[in-house]
Amino acid sequence: MVIFSLTLNAALDRFLYTDALIEDDTVRVDRVKDYPAGKGVDVSRVINELGGHSVAVAFLGGHTGKVIEEMLDDEGVVYATVRSEEETRTNILVQTGSGQYRMSLPGPVISVKEVYKLYKTIDVLLRKDDYLLLCGSIPEGVSSDIYAQLCSRMRKIGVNVYIDSDKEPFSKGVEAKPRGIKPNIHELQRLLNRELIGEIDFRKAISEVSNKYSIEEILLTMGAEGAIASVSGEFYRIRVPKVPVKSGVGAGDSFLAAYCMYRELGETVKTALKMAGAASSAAVMTPGTELCRFDDVMSLASKIAVEAL
Repeated sequence: MVIFSLTLNAALDRFLYTDALIEDDTVRVDRVKDYPAGKGVDVSRVINELGGHSVAVAFLGGHTGKVIEEMLDDEGVVYATVRSEEETRTNILVQTGSGQYRMSLPGPVISVKEVYKLYKTIDVLLRKDDYLLLCGSIPEGVSSDIYAQLCSRMRKIGVNVYIDSDKEPFSKGVEAKPRGIKPNIHELQRLLNRELIGEIDFRKAISEVSNKYSIEEILLTMGAEGAIASVSGEFYRIRVPKVPVKSGVGAGDSFLAAYCMYRELGETVKTALKMAGAASSAAVMTPGTELCRFDDVMSLASKIAVEAL
């Protein structure tokens, strides 16, 4: 079995570090750091860091796409590029002493031919019992039902499909009955089109989605409050310790990555959730989109509490 991640809207995250942004004055950048980015790419990077086996499938194009490939090579991440004619997008993130400013540049328009290449790549690579994690936003030119289409296609051959997205791609994908989904609170609220308040409300909402769409596993991440999971009708509460926060980027991706990796390895639900909580907590301890470090995850694992409700 292999875990495949899919990133339709990959990016290069460029962090610029400076003391402050000053209007109408020259701002001196102290340091520049680039990271390969996109939710699926992050998932595969985390699995690679934790010693698992994953393949990152992504649309990549132009010079930026080649830079991302080189960075993944350096990290030892296995990837399968679906080449796009247009340049992969770049996000500019300015980190100052008082906060962070994020600027997302326009991304590529994906052609019908490129979408066909994606389907062909997925069909060739995946086999029964593999995992396919459909992650992130949809670039221009790609139909909002692509996750639903891929989910239906892969479930027919016995692939374990998980979706981590938002808005229409997520809501349509959920209707295709993936094995699992990983929303945060905001994404779950948008899926149900109503506000959710408190853990009882969260559990009712999870049960509603699970029953309506026959979804076996729902992982609701809640930032510093940990997570609530429903697996085969059983509820679990995951509590995480307080840790020094350097960046919240990639915490949810780390949770999904570690959970699926340990499930694929045959570990129990509780062990998979414990390691997911550790990976999520470790991710916020690193700057930028550096994601979690193996040693941090292992040291935090014993501090994660997983309670069957």
